[in-house]
Amino acid sequence: MTRANVNDEYDFLIELIKEEFIVNGEKKDFDFKKISNTIYHIIHNHRSYRVDILNHDLQNKTFQLKVNERNYNVVLQDKHDLLLEKMGILNVSPETTSKLTAPMPGLIVDIKVREGQEVQIGDPLVVLKAMKMENVLKSTHHGVIKKIMVEVNQKIDKDALILQF
Repeated sequence: MTRANVNDEYDFLIELIKEEFIVNGEKKDFDFKKISNTIYHIIHNHRSYRVDILNHDLQNKTFQLKVNERNYNVVLQDKHDLLLEKMGILNVSPETTSKLTAPMPGLIVDIKVREGQEVQIGDPLVVLKAMKMENVLKSTHHGVIKKIMVEVNQKIDKDALILQF
């Protein structure tokens, strides 16, 4: 499942099940044709749409699209993003966060920072392997790493202190 937020106004839950699109719980019939790497032609409900990808940031899953002369900003969340949101991991207040704790039990597989290093919002801090997935835990604010409490290949529990800013 993927959530698409369009222009910070509309949310769509999109699933692809056996080559059928389900949008907000309803089956939708689309006919897609890729024209180039950035241009698509779509027919839906007997209407034709030209979709131009004007800009994209795959790491942050953001896209600027032009659909029949109208511009749209789209932010995607995949199933992993939705799980992190459901667990409350994305709702951390940057102003009050001075530490990073484990959102779930797991294994530290990589440490991307060092003590004394300055970090910005979104910088990768550590990689935590949990539930057979590698989760990159990112900084929620600007700051300096004061102390790293874990080591690579260390198993940690939920809420274990990983590092302090």
